Formats: sequence, C-alpha cells, structure tokens
Amino acid sequence: MKKIFIYLALPCIVFGCDVLDTIPTDRISSEVFWKTDKDAEYASNAIYRFLEDHGTLLSRDEMSDIARATFETSDETKIEASIADPQTNLFQNTWNDLYKGIRRCNDYMANVDKITPENESKVNTYTAEVRTLRCYFYSRLVAYFGDLPLITTPIGISESKELTRTPVSEIYDFIYKELTEAANDLPVKASETGRVTKGAALGILARTMLFAAGNVTGTDDQATLYYQRAKEAADAVIASGTYSLLPTYKELFTYENENNQEVIFDKQFMKDVYSNSVMNNFGAVSLGNNGSMMSPTAVLVDEYETTNGKKITEDSSYDPTNPYEGRDPRLSYTLYVPGDELPNGTIYDSRPGWSTTGDVIGASYQVSKTGLLPKKYINAEDIGQSNRTNCGINLIIMRYAEILLTAAEARIELNTETDLALQYINQVRQRPDVNMPVLSGITSQAALREVVRHERTVELALEGHRFFDIRRWKIAEDVCNMDQIEGMRYIDKETGKLVTVTTDYKKKFTSRDYLWPVPYNERQLNNNLTQNNGWN
Repeated sequence: MKKIFIYLALPCIVFGCDVLDTIPTDRISSEVFWKTDKDAEYASNAIYRFLEDHGTLLSRDEMSDIARATFETSDETKIEASIADPQTNLFQNTWNDLYKGIRRCNDYMANVDKITPENESKVNTYTAEVRTLRCYFYSRLVAYFGDLPLITTPIGISESKELTRTPVSEIYDFIYKELTEAANDLPVKASETGRVTKGAALGILARTMLFAAGNVTGTDDQATLYYQRAKEAADAVIASGTYSLLPTYKELFTYENENNQEVIFDKQFMKDVYSNSVMNNFGAVSLGNNGSMMSPTAVLVDEYETTNGKKITEDSSYDPTNPYEGRDPRLSYTLYVPGDELPNGTIYDSRPGWSTTGDVIGASYQVSKTGLLPKKYINAEDIGQSNRTNCGINLIIMRYAEILLTAAEARIELNTETDLALQYINQVRQRPDVNMPVLSGITSQAALREVVRHERTVELALEGHRFFDIRRWKIAEDVCNMDQIEGMRYIDKETGKLVTVTTDYKKKFTSRDYLWPVPYNERQLNNNLTQNNGWN
C-alpha cells in the first residue's frame, strides 16, 4: 500500500537558541525559520517522531498479568517484580522522551504566530495538530507519574529548577480544554495520511478521561465528571460516521491493511526512510530475530471464551488436551501457539521434545519463557537479516474498537443507556471474522462491568492497553501478584500427559506501583519535585 509520508528529516530546528548572536550555518535557525506556512508544516511534522514506537508501546503489557518480560535483565523485569527504584532507566527514559515531545510542541506554539500565513486555515490545522500531540504526551506522562510539571512555554535551565508538580486535576482540565478547542480546527479526514484528525483528538480525550476516572493518584475523585467527558468524546467519534471496524481482525496489523477504516491514530513508518524493529523485537527466534521481548501468559489465553461464548471453566465442550481449539478466533489472531504457521511458512513449535527449532523453551535466553508469542505486527515482509530491523509497518495507537468499548464502559459506569453499551460491545464481538455470540439480557452494572473488561482484554490484547487498564480499575494488586507464571499447555511426548509450562519467575505489585516514581535525576536537579508514595 502506498504511503504518504509526513515526516521531514530536518538537520536541526533551533527555536529561541541564543548561545551565539549569529546565524548558525549547520542548522535551521529561528533567524531564518518561522516565515512561511511551510515552516509551520515542517515544524509540526517533526513532532510526530516523538510518538512511541512498537518496542515502547507494546512492551507495556509485559508489566501486566497477560505477559511477562522475556529478558530477565530488562527494566521491565525489575518493574514487574517491584524491585525497581527511582534510578531505573525506564522511568527516566519515559519521562525524558515524553517531555522532549512536549518541548517541541511548546517551541512550535511560542513561534507560530511569527508567521503571516498565506493560508490561515491550514496553519490553524497544523497548530491544532500540535496542541493535540502535546495533550497526548501529557496524557501518557500523567498516567505513569501522576502529578507532574505542566509546562506550556519553552523554559531554560534556571526555570526548570523552580518547577513544582501540578495536580492531576489541573492537567486533566488542561487536556480537556486543549483537545476540545483543537478538535474544532481539525479535519474529519486528514489531508495527508498519518496526520492528526478531529477523530484522533476526540479519541485521545475519551481515553484520557476514562483513565482519569480511575483516580489512580487518590487525589482526584471526580469519576462521574470524567466518565461523562469520556462518553461525550467517544460518542462524537462514533457520530462522525468516519470510522468502522475492519471486517477481518486477522488482517488489522498487516501491510495490506495499513490506514484502514478502523485506524483513528497511528504512527507512520517506512522501510529505508523511517523504520522500526518490531520483527526483531517480537518475532520468533527461528525467523532469525533476537527473540520476543514479551512472553504472553496463560492468563491471556484463558481469558478467551469458547466459540459458544462461555468461559473455558463453564463449557463442557472445552477440551484441555486441545486448549487452543474451539476458542474465540481472536486468540489465534493474537498469539502464536504450537502448530501455528509462521510468516515464512514453517511451523512454530516451542514444545520441549517435539521440536528442534530455535523456538523450543529453554533453547536459549532469547526464546519465549512461556512458549507463546505475540502475532500482531509480525509480517512476512519483515523476515530476513536486512528487514527485521528495517520494518515499515505502522503502529496503531488508537482504533475504532477501542472507542466503541470506551463509549460502552463510560455508560456502564454512569449506569445509563446500558442497552446501548451492550450494543457497542456486540459490535466488537460480531466483527465478521470473529463472530462471537451476541450478548443479551445482561442488566446489572456488575455483570456489564465484567463483560466490558473482558472484551477490552481480548480485543486489545498485547497492544499496550492492559498495563493502564489494571491500574485505573485498581485490580493490579489482585492480578499481578504471582508466585509462578503459567504459559502454554501441551501433551508431553513421552508420558502423554497434559503439561502446563510454569516458571518460578515472580510478579509482585504493591500500592506504590500504581504510579511510577519521579526519576532520581529529576529530583537531583530540582528538589522542589516531591516523590510519589513508597518510592523515597
């Protein structure tokens, strides 16, 4: 599929740099920039690269109950075992990366008015894109760290040392105002594929307000307000009529269906120009990769219903010796299990004693520790030494199925229009190549809450959502304390008995882990930044 690539490889854009009172010759300076509409376009383009990549976004689910980190020296391992500290690199890197994006947005906002636009509407659209991206970065930061400095203008080192943490309620109000206003200046359909649209702004707002309702910090108890805002934003996306579910869930994460009608917001990539390493980071070792960073667990497998729409513990037709048969089709679209065909036509087999491929459990430190592998984004186009780190597949950050489930969950929590909430859930379940039984007759709030949480788990599995969901639902302490982790189930070749792969790898989650710590280096530079509970 042809891509319209919006990224611009600029040498360096220096906004407001006053180190020397001369025009630098090795970069684009503010002395010669911010003159034309194109400058606004180029500056807005450059901000998109600060969106997360596959390795960052997808790996978040390693730190939940549905997956574990494969590499036991990783920061994710420390975090999911609750042995990380404020000096753990992942905390600092996340803080840095998102604030870098915010800094670029603030630079743009501080300079764009210097332009006398030829096409005012177009420049307003670029500005609305930047406001939306800034809110996205803040929505991620606040979900990780809670209260944090809200910065909306470029600042210097001396100013940064005086910053204090802004309460989350103020940050959520800022995001709500910014996205509501930005949506008015954004098109329903982007002029170029990959640009922020009205639907993306409203979708980010809906997601952010849904998380806000969980009151993860314990200091912002406005659940009704936030659920109402989430409902209204999600409803606006649905009412636009712009998006619909792709009929084939199986094809959602393929090159052939990039930029399909379900994609609301994504990060664009292109081989040889702006690539990613999703194959190398998540693909099977037997395909020549470094091994998947993420090993899915039996918790995820067991969440998928049988094709009768029942839990495996409640369906007499479920056969434990063939645990992956007769299940919700999304299981086979999401995970590689023994017997599945890999993109190169070979068979994936991680069972000890059944195979000699490099994917067998224990063959090396690189293979899945559970015998299961993620399937989303693993495509034949990216196989091979020269391709595995040169992938061009886009990263879907938000899709229409999430919006339907957000609209449903907000209604369930507000205890209103629950019949419509069930309709939205059934839309997701009834995608043609999923075709799970229609749910009906469910009226209690508790039962509906269980339904929508189940549907989010299986529909959005291994896309980076579960990490945030178990925090806002306040269930992380219940689901992420494990003395051992279970993986695939298979028949032992010698004994003929059913075997469940287990490891003594432990997950631990305490109350402090609902928020990440303010990174150590930030507090060394600025002692006005207080620390989150439990991290001192």
